[in-house]
Amino acid sequence: MKHYLIKKFLKDKKMDFYLITNNDLHLNESPNLDLKDIYKLFKFDCTRGYILFFINKFVFFTDSRYTLAAKKFFKKNFEIYNLSEVNIVDYLIMQKKKLSGILDSRLISVKEFRELNSKLEKNKINIYPQFRNFFKKNYYPNFNISYPLSMPKYLIPRPFNDNLKKIKNNIKTEGILIWNNAHVAYLLNIRSFELWNSTKPFAGLFISKKNVKPILITNNSNLSKISKIKNNFNILKEEKFLKFLKLSKLKDIETHYEFLNLNIYLRISKFLNLSETNINFSKYLGIKTSKEIKNIETCHIEDGLSVIKFIIDLKQKKIKPKNEYEVSRYLYKKRKEGINFFRNSFDYISAYDSNAAIIHYKPPPKNSFSSKNRNILLIDSGAQYLEGTTDITRVIKVGSKNFSRIKYFYTYLLKSLIKIENKIFPRNVRSSEIDLFIRNYLSKFKIFYSHGTGHGVGNFGDVHEKYPIISTRSEDILTNNNVFSIEPGHYVEGQFGLRIENLYVTKISNKNLKLKNITLVPYDLDLINFNLMTNFERKYIKRYHEKIYEFIQPRLSIEHKNYFLKNLINKI
Repeated sequence: MKHYLIKKFLKDKKMDFYLITNNDLHLNESPNLDLKDIYKLFKFDCTRGYILFFINKFVFFTDSRYTLAAKKFFKKNFEIYNLSEVNIVDYLIMQKKKLSGILDSRLISVKEFRELNSKLEKNKINIYPQFRNFFKKNYYPNFNISYPLSMPKYLIPRPFNDNLKKIKNNIKTEGILIWNNAHVAYLLNIRSFELWNSTKPFAGLFISKKNVKPILITNNSNLSKISKIKNNFNILKEEKFLKFLKLSKLKDIETHYEFLNLNIYLRISKFLNLSETNINFSKYLGIKTSKEIKNIETCHIEDGLSVIKFIIDLKQKKIKPKNEYEVSRYLYKKRKEGINFFRNSFDYISAYDSNAAIIHYKPPPKNSFSSKNRNILLIDSGAQYLEGTTDITRVIKVGSKNFSRIKYFYTYLLKSLIKIENKIFPRNVRSSEIDLFIRNYLSKFKIFYSHGTGHGVGNFGDVHEKYPIISTRSEDILTNNNVFSIEPGHYVEGQFGLRIENLYVTKISNKNLKLKNITLVPYDLDLINFNLMTNFERKYIKRYHEKIYEFIQPRLSIEHKNYFLKNLINKI
């Protein structure tokens, strides 16, 4: 029905296309399924994706992580493009004709719309923001499941009053509108659970330069149950906030164009100036305090314990999942036994053999690969603990065959991590240099991967933080106490996929920077070709496994201890 309504609208308005994004009102990377237009219209789930909806065809754009999955899913009337090779602008210009289209102004950022429009207008292609939707759409999550909380004092990195004071001191205009709800959660030391796998409240924040109460902008009335919010903030729904701004005497406020949706921007711009702010909240979140680092390391002990129990039970066949989906459920249940575990930090990637080559494969409850006669399992998972957020990928040998080819690739992936953990970088190193260091080393052994090398990780927050991004194109400069993943991989379509992911914290001493691995889960020794390892590397792995054992052994059963000592330490 929705497809018909879109086609009818395009015909009636004499438009050529409808650009569909995959965002929600706060432009979150991974909204709930019922807030994702691509999923609602086509039943395909991804993090980053766009569809050009023409009357007679559909054109899907995504990054390399999802192209293989998309090719398997979309068949009829679909063209599929990797954004790094052909983007939306390129595609529309290639049509070599005047075109006009529409998009939902609530589901695209000011920055992205401007970039699209500036390039398209030069080629006589127009794209118009829509303010009223022409088919029924849900813009808000279910607030009845939010259960908001204020972070315990012993866990907060910086008091919220200090955060507000720091921001006020740096505002260049009359106030600032913060629309990124990860920023709001961190600055106010609050968490909420209306978004799946997330801890962010569905809220924005307005801070005036004057000495008046800040405004929490939200349709979630549950947030008023937090006493510090109730006592220190005015709480307004979005429409009431816009009316407040219109009636105020404010003339000039600032915001982040990257994080503000176009609809809010255009409505506010009718009555006051909304400029780009110079305050870098993403970097502020990304430079952790010593208290945060301590807590994040604590949660990795808890997480490591759960994952290790799961791996040992799987290896010993104490658990017998029927398929990939059940594998992910077993690990989730094991994590639920942990102290201060709240929820997953993302939907697990649990993939056997050829499915592991689909980089962001998510096993469906029905029709996922059976566990029978499988060779390797790639499981990429993470959790939200009160003390921090985890993200880890391990590959586990589950078959009896001797995979010399897989061992070759896996061993060099592991060697690349050992190399970077022992590398001394200059203190102002760019994250792109970390990315290139790994890629250049692996390229010598014909090992390549099309995704980024890593991403920032939050503190009981976003599993993908904006700073630092570890990729070839990133301009981020690393500082002390950054927490991020490093996750090189190798994928052979139709055969297998390999990836090893650890989380690291940067440590600066004098003029040098080193990376400390804070993930506490051993590697599968059955996948290592020790003939390719130096004595140093062999000893390094053994020390890492001994360190893990030292942390978790008091809470392991005798059976788990015996397995760990025999198969993960003494075997090296």
